[in-house]
Amino acid sequence: MKKIFFGLGIVLFLLFGVGVFFISAQDIDDSPELIAEVQDVAEKASAGGISGDVHEYILDFVKKRGVLPSEINLVREVDFESLPKEVNIENVGDTNLAIYEISYDENGEEDQVYVITYSVQELKAQGDLIIAHDKRQFLNFGFSGAKSESGFLKTSTGVEGSLEKGYVMVRDGSITAVSTNLEVIQTSVGQIEIIVYKNGEAIGFGNTFDTSSHGVKSDYDVQSKDIVVFEAGDVISVYVRAQGDVSWQDVITMVEITTIS
Repeated sequence: MKKIFFGLGIVLFLLFGVGVFFISAQDIDDSPELIAEVQDVAEKASAGGISGDVHEYILDFVKKRGVLPSEINLVREVDFESLPKEVNIENVGDTNLAIYEISYDENGEEDQVYVITYSVQELKAQGDLIIAHDKRQFLNFGFSGAKSESGFLKTSTGVEGSLEKGYVMVRDGSITAVSTNLEVIQTSVGQIEIIVYKNGEAIGFGNTFDTSSHGVKSDYDVQSKDIVVFEAGDVISVYVRAQGDVSWQDVITMVEITTIS
């Protein structure tokens, strides 16, 4: 059975099935003899082609699984363009990522793990990391034509939403992004707000537009998972609130949701 390690700095993400556990390499009490043996075996198995960080991940794997260093027979970097089917990740560039395969013997059978190293600094710059069992979907809302008063947008089925009407969530998840494109056709001092509702309550996350000038305007906002969460059965709808004597037309709004399959 193959297993996958995600390494972020000195922190390991261990994925077994769909469970996620966190282990810090700082918490390991290592003997100098074990460290030296792991380094020696890793260097031989990889022909000296791995970094110091990978040594730490191999050491942690040896201690947690009870594998003898002598049972490790191969450590190699995996080609990013030919990832094994067990390694399925999204939202990560190959310039920020290094993947190593560790082959070892366990109970007389050969097995593999994959060590995926990724820096904490680059992860923060990249945004959120989407694991294979996370899925992104888009809820489409809009309005075709001109409008000057506040109101709910229509769903992709053409039905106007309300505090009770909208998309019904079929899985637990999070709202992770909102984007809107619209045209201001009558200006005024004020603003237009795109407000996302969950079960009739505003979630405090949306788009805002200045209405002091004419023209097509765009806005988008992104946030991490688990900040605005929903449960299966919750209803999501979107409202346009106008402040001031303003008119607009042709609103296109997408609400991104991230769910766990």
